[in-house]
Amino acid sequence: MKKLVLPFFVLTLVLSCTREKNQTLFEKVEAEESGIDFRNQLDYTEELNPYTYRNFFNGGGVALGDINNDGLLDIFFSGNMVENKLYLNKGNWQFKDITRESGTGGSKFWATGATFVDINADGWLDLYVCISGPPSDEPGRKNQLFINQKDGTFKESAEQFGLDFKGLAVHAAFFDYDKDGDLDCYLLTNSFRGVGIGQDIVENQREIPSADNAGNKLLRNDDGKFVDVTSQAGIYNSDIGFGLGITLSDYNQDSWPDIFVSNDFFEKDYLYLNNQDGTFSEQSEDYFESLSMGSMGADASDLNNDGLPEIMVTEMLPATLPRRKTKATYESWDKYSLNTSKGYYHQYPRNVLQRNLGNGQFLEIGRLAGVSATEWSWGTLIFDTNNDGLNDIFVSNGIYKDLLDRDYLNYMANEARIRSMIQNDEDVITSLIDVMPSKPVVNALFKNEGAFQFENISESAGLQEESFSNGSAYGDLDNDGDLDLVVNNVNMPAFVYRNNTDTTANRSLQIELQANSNQNTKAIGTFVQAWANDQHYSAYNFPSRGFQSSVDPKIHLGVGSLNTLDSIRITWPNGSKTTLENIRTNQLLTLIQPEKPQQTLEIIKTTQQTLIQASNRLQYKHEENLFVDFDRERLLLEMFQNEGPALAISDINGDGINDMFIGGSKDIAGTLFLSKNGELKPVKSAALEADRISEDVSAVFFDADGDGDQDLYVSSGGRAFSRSSSALMDRLYINDGKGQLIKSQSALPFTNYYSNSTVSAGDFDNDGDTDLFIGERFDAFTYGESGRAFIFQNDGTGEFTDVTDKVAPELMEIGMVTSSSWVDIDGDGDLDLVISGDWMALQLFENNNGRLQKQEAFPNLNGWWHTLHLSDVDNDGDLDIIAGNHGENTFLKPGTRMYVSDFDQNGTKEQIYCEKIDGKYYPIVDKDELIKQIPSLKKQLVYFEDYANKSIDELFSPEVLSKARVFEMNERRSGIFYNQKGQFNFKPLPKEAQYSPIYAVHSEDLNGDGFQDLILGGNQYLVKPQFGRYDALKGLILFGSQTGFSSDKLEFLNIDGQIRHIKKTTIEGKEKYLFVINNGPLLTYEKKD
Repeated sequence: MKKLVLPFFVLTLVLSCTREKNQTLFEKVEAEESGIDFRNQLDYTEELNPYTYRNFFNGGGVALGDINNDGLLDIFFSGNMVENKLYLNKGNWQFKDITRESGTGGSKFWATGATFVDINADGWLDLYVCISGPPSDEPGRKNQLFINQKDGTFKESAEQFGLDFKGLAVHAAFFDYDKDGDLDCYLLTNSFRGVGIGQDIVENQREIPSADNAGNKLLRNDDGKFVDVTSQAGIYNSDIGFGLGITLSDYNQDSWPDIFVSNDFFEKDYLYLNNQDGTFSEQSEDYFESLSMGSMGADASDLNNDGLPEIMVTEMLPATLPRRKTKATYESWDKYSLNTSKGYYHQYPRNVLQRNLGNGQFLEIGRLAGVSATEWSWGTLIFDTNNDGLNDIFVSNGIYKDLLDRDYLNYMANEARIRSMIQNDEDVITSLIDVMPSKPVVNALFKNEGAFQFENISESAGLQEESFSNGSAYGDLDNDGDLDLVVNNVNMPAFVYRNNTDTTANRSLQIELQANSNQNTKAIGTFVQAWANDQHYSAYNFPSRGFQSSVDPKIHLGVGSLNTLDSIRITWPNGSKTTLENIRTNQLLTLIQPEKPQQTLEIIKTTQQTLIQASNRLQYKHEENLFVDFDRERLLLEMFQNEGPALAISDINGDGINDMFIGGSKDIAGTLFLSKNGELKPVKSAALEADRISEDVSAVFFDADGDGDQDLYVSSGGRAFSRSSSALMDRLYINDGKGQLIKSQSALPFTNYYSNSTVSAGDFDNDGDTDLFIGERFDAFTYGESGRAFIFQNDGTGEFTDVTDKVAPELMEIGMVTSSSWVDIDGDGDLDLVISGDWMALQLFENNNGRLQKQEAFPNLNGWWHTLHLSDVDNDGDLDIIAGNHGENTFLKPGTRMYVSDFDQNGTKEQIYCEKIDGKYYPIVDKDELIKQIPSLKKQLVYFEDYANKSIDELFSPEVLSKARVFEMNERRSGIFYNQKGQFNFKPLPKEAQYSPIYAVHSEDLNGDGFQDLILGGNQYLVKPQFGRYDALKGLILFGSQTGFSSDKLEFLNIDGQIRHIKKTTIEGKEKYLFVINNGPLLTYEKKD
């Protein structure tokens, strides 16, 4: 090879691949060709099995590294009940088993995580192997450190270095956390403690160190000896640390390495941010909104080429609905609430993908990305499989014996059967395991399509073989410029996959990092960035990744068809930087860390903020009532009692300054803020206090009685009342002219009590006074019952008449209304009516001489529309409609149906949600939950397998189904209905606006470019754990342009909570933006000067 020595780096050229490629991206290299025949065979006995050792089927890891410095990656497999294997790469896909002569077999001991690391800084990779397995007093049952003797042999020296720990070690990651130039170690362990023994959910357990010092450890390297500094560094060492993944990166972009730990079972994951003083702060709850529950392996890398590392964490949720019905279990709302109240945070049974926004916030968007459910998934790797410049996601799947199969747990492993087996002197445990289901599954490969959209290409990419896969690692085994893949399997041969990317078309840059002047010879912790035109690529050098595995420490950047990169910048662990320009791709570049950091002026890029949080003297916090919708209607997927509070803004005391009303929840009165001496202050209102029992869901200021001041109408709603409760009566408060509200003595023309959602004021009959539209949200007891709406005609004095049946009879059964607006859509001088609701399309009622007639103006897009906002966003002179919908970050797909009926004829109606599969509709609710609600189904649903494949028309007779109301959702995206001469065309908002349900919209030209911009807010937290809360929309600004809205022009606001209103008003002489949050504080923002 030809080398060109330049200051601080060495340039190494490699030949590009000319071998003809197969069609599939990956091609399995059989053992007959490669010589790799490792098989992690696990044979259970009565004494040793998954009942006596919980992690029996967790499997082993893979480590890749060049142990003899010949430029070829070698492969190490860790074995559990079999010896480890080390294979020397001879080139041309020929590997030699050198386990015995190298001394790395480690027989007798249960090996788990494996990491190649140059621990003694001699330029040769050593090998650290974690030891787990059933506890024993054997003297050799300790973690092992194999020191490379530079002659193909290794010497076990863990004790000499202080790394001979004994316990349930899972994996180790070596990195320089204190930046002193040597490698420290984070040792990940899995607790000996039993799970499900009734003492799990106890507060502050993680603060109590393990009595046996068996928990996780941070080990500082002091002159080649590793010293336990766990407690003093702020790392948890408790008995509830069920660690399965250790993932390093710089998560807050301060150039210091941070630590992410994924924990199995009930304990939450940890995010340790480096304090730069030898200590860490655990800040998972500050950075993440949702976590995986049974977290396993994880990885961190940049998925959208913005230079920020995302985090992907795997769990056990099956990919398909039928398998979920037989394998997955879900916590009840009460259990989930207990967990969160005891400090175990928001954990859900699914994979999570945390998008890094770079400002101290991550957004969990795994459901939108389509990567939330991938079977029993042990770990993930994020790397560019096809060199197209976008990192893809690989997930290793499979459990050899499915311990969580629900039919097995119910009918084979139940207490009565076990007692019978014991009485018959059977081999109880092995007999139980023999009948435990065993089904291999396909590993998952998700191709990155951009914008966090992924396509599962496992089968077309050559990864179609079903397996029980665990640890995995990637690296360029044949030096052809693409990344190959190695996978460790249980009870079947390991997989070795050759990558067949055409590297003449999709190119790459590989960088070997060296730090010859200190103890971190592979420069672990280095951050590499590259630029070409408007493209940005980046990677961190942290080899320990995925599950129990480590990858080649070389940096690999796929760059698509680029022949040259404009520049690359290397940020080294010692703080120095190396910048190179005009770098040719398809080469291996060797760079050496400068001995001393250069004194260079760092250009700090600051993100321009449009809105900043303002000082807030209002000091208001909304408190939601504690009613649980699921206690009344067990089969609902989410609650609906948290859609308030109401907000209304107007000048009601005549001083020319806007005042404000914010509604209260059940048993908490609404609050009236009046301006006084330029300040908004809350004032006591006896009228509002007298109606504190009601839930204030919508409100409007308008002149009801024609006296020239602003009166207040408040709609009552919610779910916490009976149908006959007077708390569901709307209220009209008359203004005395000075801002004091007095409840009107005139009865509103309701003939019953209704749980309403929206009120809009407008003079629909053009008689000079203001009339009202009121929409019913739902029946307080039965979600899905037909709702109605009202037109209240004002006689000019504040006396109202219900004229709905005369002027708009179609409103009598309009549906479950959520939002409304009076607006002159057709420009004829009178007010038309626009309505949104659940399970329905938007509705337009055109005003023809005081009669409101339904028009077919909107496409038939049935959604869960939460809010409407009108604005001329395309500058064509008419009003368009921004409509907030459910979003795409959800398990609920277009085609989802809801059947509502009294299915068992017991006088109570139920809602059964169904997913559409191959033209049939299958219930998505858990079987046990369904049977609790409809016990008559128990006889036909004895087994979970019975339920898994039964559509709703197989569960119920045609006669029963004929009586059901059927709702179907075919559009879940929020978007804009563009007004085209009275007909509306729908265009969805950018993907970032689909991260969560939208409940609030504000529009104006924020940046003065002549185009309307949008401020969006939403979220819905009260969702069953099976589906997970919707929390990834923390305030978003979309900037308008000539072509509309795009992901290229937006700004995240990082506002916590469930935003229900965004309104602009003037407070103390300055324009403010109010964010009204359900069960949270009122926040004020202002434009940045």
